[in-house]
Amino acid sequence: MNNDLLIDDILKEKANGEVLRLPEDLDLKLKQTLMDLPVRKKNNKVVKRTAAAAVLAVVVVTSLSAAFPAYARSMPVIGSVFQFLSDRNFIDKEYVKYSSDLNLSKTSNGTTVTINSIAYDGIDLSIAYTVESEKEIKNSPHIMDKEFKINGKVTSFGSGGTGELINKNTYVGVDSFNVSNDYLPEEQRKFILGGDVVIPDDFTMDLNIKEFSDGTKGQWDFKFKVSLDQIKGKVKVKSVKTSIDLSKIVPNLKVNEVIFTPMNTVLRTESDNGSVEESARYIIFDDKGKSLSEKGSEAFGSADTNKMYWQYNFKNVYDDTKSVTFIPMTHIKGYKDKVKIDADGVYTFESKSTQLNLNETTVLSEGKFGDYKINKVELLQDKTLVYYECTNLLRGFQTYGLKVKDDNGKEYCLEKDSVKDLGNNKFVAEIEPLRKDKKYTITADDLEKIYDVREDLKFTVDVK
Repeated sequence: MNNDLLIDDILKEKANGEVLRLPEDLDLKLKQTLMDLPVRKKNNKVVKRTAAAAVLAVVVVTSLSAAFPAYARSMPVIGSVFQFLSDRNFIDKEYVKYSSDLNLSKTSNGTTVTINSIAYDGIDLSIAYTVESEKEIKNSPHIMDKEFKINGKVTSFGSGGTGELINKNTYVGVDSFNVSNDYLPEEQRKFILGGDVVIPDDFTMDLNIKEFSDGTKGQWDFKFKVSLDQIKGKVKVKSVKTSIDLSKIVPNLKVNEVIFTPMNTVLRTESDNGSVEESARYIIFDDKGKSLSEKGSEAFGSADTNKMYWQYNFKNVYDDTKSVTFIPMTHIKGYKDKVKIDADGVYTFESKSTQLNLNETTVLSEGKFGDYKINKVELLQDKTLVYYECTNLLRGFQTYGLKVKDDNGKEYCLEKDSVKDLGNNKFVAEIEPLRKDKKYTITADDLEKIYDVREDLKFTVDVK
């Protein structure tokens, strides 16, 4: 059973152009739909868990990624979407440094799809692509129904991505595929579509796209080489085996391995089988106090072994990083009962707010998580610039969680596609023009009512 296709069938029901643009927290409704699927045979539970895991990969990756703004249509064929994103602080520069341009195009039913470039580090295969349609593209066409082959063998990967319509006929996006499955025991890998397909350092990939999330159907078949040549001999990939015990927060949770690549910091864990909500999340800082943001995660659960295996991807370490410290956290029991979901699938958590001072510093406290400090609000004729900083744990966890609201309830979201990272945990957001004669509040999810942070169980792993 193709777990990608299972997920795709569910997502298609809700596809509205932003179906993968999910909120910061886990997509509870979608996950619960999968977790509640009926179990007819023992092995179905394994498949169901695999499917739920792939959805989780989509949820986390897409929620922590951000769409990028439109750029000039007069640009030539996109040679490097990665360079474009890096220049605007949406992805790390390492994706540019270790990418390879392909620019392979196929046309089907009036729609041309181009695979512009790829970046691969043995863990994460990121593919930058363009969709150009003769018809108006009304909803963002995320890659939906697709088939993978590695050296001719069919397999499946958890994935997530983001993108943006740059005009009414053109969309650009980046999808990341978690191609590494060696965090799973050998007996569990047989449940992946195609069985235990070995992913070598160099391979030929077939990517056959059949449908996009906006309903566009066709046949876009690509075949291309994937290699670690961009990394081999340049940067050492380091693996650190551990036996760190975190059973105090999740039954029999232990850290098996931490991997450092030029593109990712990877944490691999296992625990007793349980729901996705019962799993842990992590905040990471290096020895210099710099944060490593979470990029995505996936899991595989088995009814046979009663185990859940997790792989978390974070930003790669900095050049001067000597060690990294992981701070675990879990969802507070019962937090879901207070989550509101509207007809469009938009989630509303308990929040906290304070009046926004347009002339002086405004502080919104998140308790032990730290503070949002709005240092300056610059009211311009055609836009408003909001300068702010994050302290303590917010630096590595929730830097894009603010909203400005007016008295009528209109919201101005400080999301990543409207925020520029200024460095040193300082940011500037560009939103619609605010008025001096109106009152506004600054609002954020009340993180202390969602997460339990266990700084008492933090652990450090040496990089060098």
